Amino acid sequence: MDLTIKNSVRITYRVMALLLLSFVSHSLAASSVFKVTKGQNSIYLGGTFHILTEEDYPLPAAYQMAYDAADELVFETDIGAFETPTFQQKMLPIIMQAAGEKLSDKLLPDTLEALHEYLQTLGLPKGQFEDLSATGAMLTLTIMEYRRKGFTSEGVDEYFYAMGKKAKTAISWLESVDTQLAFLDSFDDEDPNALIEYTLKELDKSDELISKIHSAWRKGDMSALVQAGMVEMMRDHPQIYKDLIVTRNEAWYPQLLEMLKDADTEYVLVGALHLPGEDGLLTKLKKDGFIVQQINQAPAN
Repeated sequence: MDLTIKNSVRITYRVMALLLLSFVSHSLAASSVFKVTKGQNSIYLGGTFHILTEEDYPLPAAYQMAYDAADELVFETDIGAFETPTFQQKMLPIIMQAAGEKLSDKLLPDTLEALHEYLQTLGLPKGQFEDLSATGAMLTLTIMEYRRKGFTSEGVDEYFYAMGKKAKTAISWLESVDTQLAFLDSFDDEDPNALIEYTLKELDKSDELISKIHSAWRKGDMSALVQAGMVEMMRDHPQIYKDLIVTRNEAWYPQLLEMLKDADTEYVLVGALHLPGEDGLLTKLKKDGFIVQQINQAPAN
């Protein structure tokens, strides 16, 4: 399982977006970048995807415009920490079985059969995932599926992280990597069967979802983004919606308010589905009286 280990130690950040099925296309007009202002202070909010296709570059011009206007970059988490041995050591127990244990021993016969059938469609042997936890299997299947669809390039976050590091731009983050690891570690605590079944179900319909969210993100169509990526999640998987969107937005929002109190301009890059909807960051900001301006292909005044 070398492929799993090498990939998984770097995809914790990306998997948040994959779970939200947030991906891109090439229709232009508005963008998923917003300028938030109150008085003389402002920040930029950019909706991101953590793994892209080669064709997704160059990114919409609004992303670079916001970068050029900013004094500091703010990401969901510390991207640089993913390369450290400490992070990798913490990740492995989450994605791998304990010594002497097997994934097949943790799954019900019907779930195991469904997993084996899916592996066969990929040309993989039934025992390929035996050393993985249910979380490790979920991560690996998701990454394999999207790589098969051409999503092999760095995401928006990594792109600007590298740019910011090179330019010695100030960089910070909204939550620690330990917070994200704890989130992943909780996935199969209660029922690994439910996690595998959910993953296979989502992958089975991923083509349609990707196509819809593809267009909505690149157009900056927040209403379409909600319809394509959030309505079903809220209805059928309310706990996942709460964990992925609501709880994290509530933790991040006070930090945005603090940024808007100083004269520096921060460029905050978060997964696209954190922006729209009734629990979205944009809604919270508007309710609190901030001016929220969607950025098109010309610089904001």
